[in-house]
Amino acid sequence: AGARATRVSLVVPDTIARVSLVRFEAVPAKVGDLDELIRWQVKKTTPFPLDEAVVGYTAGLAAPGSYEFVVTVARRDVVRQYEEACELAGAHAGIVDLATFNVVNAVLAASGPVADDWLLVHAAPSYVSLAVLRDGHLIFYRTRGDEAEGSVADLVHQTAMYYEDRLRGQ
Repeated sequence: AGARATRVSLVVPDTIARVSLVRFEAVPAKVGDLDELIRWQVKKTTPFPLDEAVVGYTAGLAAPGSYEFVVTVARRDVVRQYEEACELAGAHAGIVDLATFNVVNAVLAASGPVADDWLLVHAAPSYVSLAVLRDGHLIFYRTRGDEAEGSVADLVHQTAMYYEDRLRGQ
């Protein structure tokens, strides 16, 4: 369009991060305490030291006595490589987000609030991500790279079975 943006949002491949849904019975009043609690919880499943990571989270589905958070963990050096590409183009990446989350946000923005459960299948050239949402909140997320065995149909079927059995889906 001829305009030169200096501030940009950066959308990165899902495969650079690990996404977890973390649930607590109670949430600390201080944000710093919540940060530490979330980091402690995801430390168990993160394949690299958390001091080498960027950790982001957002509130998920809440119910009485249950608070869920969508937590994204990525290696800091990998995120930095993407940010440096923006800097070389003369832009600053203020927001860094995963591709599938942006597709979900686009669907929600276009359709408005969705009161039912729905499945998003995001097929990229080197991976497939699936997201199940309930009332606009993420309740399941999985990314599978091309190197994994099985078809996309198999992955969707496995997700549907998990959804029905474990997430009480209809």
